[in-house]
Amino acid sequence: MKNNFEVKVNARTHLVVQSETGRCLGGVGANFYRPFVFPFYTPTGHTVVQEFAFDHPFHNGIFVGQGPVQVGDRTAGFWASPPRRSFTDKVFEKLGRMDTQKAIDITPHTDGVQFVQNVIWRDANEEPMIDEIRTVNLFTLDDATVCDMTSEKIAAYGAVTYPQTKFGSIGIRVEPRLLPVMGGIVLGDNGREGGVEVVHEGDSDFVAYQNVLAGHGAFGVFMSIRNEDTRGPWFIRDYGMALYNPTWTGAVSTPAGERWKVALRVIAYDGELTSARAEKWCLL
Repeated sequence: MKNNFEVKVNARTHLVVQSETGRCLGGVGANFYRPFVFPFYTPTGHTVVQEFAFDHPFHNGIFVGQGPVQVGDRTAGFWASPPRRSFTDKVFEKLGRMDTQKAIDITPHTDGVQFVQNVIWRDANEEPMIDEIRTVNLFTLDDATVCDMTSEKIAAYGAVTYPQTKFGSIGIRVEPRLLPVMGGIVLGDNGREGGVEVVHEGDSDFVAYQNVLAGHGAFGVFMSIRNEDTRGPWFIRDYGMALYNPTWTGAVSTPAGERWKVALRVIAYDGELTSARAEKWCLL
């Protein structure tokens, strides 16, 4: 089958575009501090993630973060990134950065484009702490746009501990028009619907934010965890933070040379989320 997707580069943003229709799926890129996915569009062009919020400038689109990270006697935080929010914010102590290497493996396929980014997580002294392989697959369905993101962290410089924390591990900053403050709803499995309390700190096959946009109908963003047999824990906030965070309930440790992988599926959709759509998207 003919591939009809291309990548258009705007500065360091790699935009995935369907050649025949001009439809843009979204963008993959990096700044000095971290890589992330933004923008990310429904089939009709509505964005479902926010590049950053005024009070949380380090919540970037679809992203990975973790803080703290410990290797030997070294500790660094990879949750926050500049600009600072205040002079006293502890989340900016011992701040590291994710050094995204310029060479990116870009592979177009019949339904979209896959990106593989090599990332070195460096401490405040620019010394490497872990290596990461970040894989992003942006592709189309008949009724939605999909972003599959996988973060594979490698203990390349000694054994690694990721302590118990609320500051991790992979998730999104939700577009404000989908939030409860704007009349949006949060959806979970087994017909759960309402505010963030329906899934926060719990398990669910999926989590979605959905709202009706005046003049355009319903649209939303859907998330499911791609680690095998994993349904949580989810860390869901009404202001738009939506994470799969395995370190919320306990620490994760990897011996030297071993790997820790987290993976999340994010889907931008138009129309109402039905149980049939949710089941299909979880099983893709």
